[in-house]
Amino acid sequence: MDILPLIKENYPFEVKTQLDHGIIDTNQGRKRYRIWHDEALLNWHQEWREKCSQNPYQLTDRMLQTKDKRKAIKVEDVWLTVHDDIIDPYPTKDFEQKWAHFIARMIEIGTTTKDDCISTAKREFPSASEWKVWVSKTKLLDEKKRKILQSCIQEAMRRKHKALELRKKDKEKRLPIMDKVSSTTQAKKIYELFVWQGTAEAPEYGFVSFTHFLQQWVGENGEESLIKLLNEMEEQIPFRQMYGNELLAEAWLPWELVHAMEHLQQSEEEEEIEVHFSTFQKEWNDRRQLVLTLLNWLKEDRKKVAT
Repeated sequence: MDILPLIKENYPFEVKTQLDHGIIDTNQGRKRYRIWHDEALLNWHQEWREKCSQNPYQLTDRMLQTKDKRKAIKVEDVWLTVHDDIIDPYPTKDFEQKWAHFIARMIEIGTTTKDDCISTAKREFPSASEWKVWVSKTKLLDEKKRKILQSCIQEAMRRKHKALELRKKDKEKRLPIMDKVSSTTQAKKIYELFVWQGTAEAPEYGFVSFTHFLQQWVGENGEESLIKLLNEMEEQIPFRQMYGNELLAEAWLPWELVHAMEHLQQSEEEEEIEVHFSTFQKEWNDRRQLVLTLLNWLKEDRKKVAT
C-alpha cells in the first residue's frame, strides 16, 4: 500500500519526505502515521486520547483531522491515521507533579472504561519448569551465569507466590482498563507542554505495563523521586487505598525474568547472551528497588492510620 499519496491527497499539510518507517516530515513538522486493522480498536484509541487530553496543559497524540474533518481514512480493509510526532522527551526528575497529574487522570478514566467494549490484553505468568531445564543444559552459559539464573528462578517462584497470596485479598476489585503506560519516553515536550504518545495496542487490564514504567522510573531517578511521583498521584486520586496492594503484587511478579528468558533462549551466540544477561541484571535490581520502595510507601500510610 502506497501511503504517501493518500496523506498528500487527504491532509492539509505538505509532505516533504519520508524520514523513517511510519514517520514523515511536513511543512507543519514531523508526523507519524499508523495503520489499523481493527476498527473497534481504532475507535477505542480515538476516544481514549480525547478523554485523556486536558487542553491546553496536557495533551495526547490525537488523530489529526483530514481536509474534510475525518480522523481516519478507510483504505481497502484497513484504516489510516496521522499524528504529530514530537522528538524531545519530557523530563522526569523534578517534574513528578506533571507526570502524576496525567497518570492519575488516565487511571481515573480507566476505572470507568467498560470491560466489554473491546478485547483487553491480559498476561498469564509462565511456568518455570522449561527455564530450569534450559539453564541446566545450555552450553551458552558459563557456570557463574548459570548459578545466578538458577538462584533468580528460585527467588522468582517465591515472589510469584507472594503476589498470588496478596491478590487473594482484592480478587473482587475491578482494575482500570488503559492504554499501555510502559516507558518514560512516551511523554514528549513541546513549548513546555506535556504531550503523551499513546500506542496502537489493545488496552490493558491492570498494571502490568505501568509496573514496568515505575521500574524504569526508579532505575533512572531513584527512590526519592518515585516516592514523590506516587505521593503526587495520591493527591489526585486515592491510589494507595484503591490499588496499592495490586500494584505491589504486580511488582512482585518477576516479569523481568520472563523477558530475559525469552531473549536468552532465542540467543545463538555468546555475545547475545552477554547483552541480554547484562540487561537482565540491571532490570532485576531495578525491580527489587521498586518492590522495596512500594513496601516503604505503603508502610508509611499504615503508620499514619495507626497514629
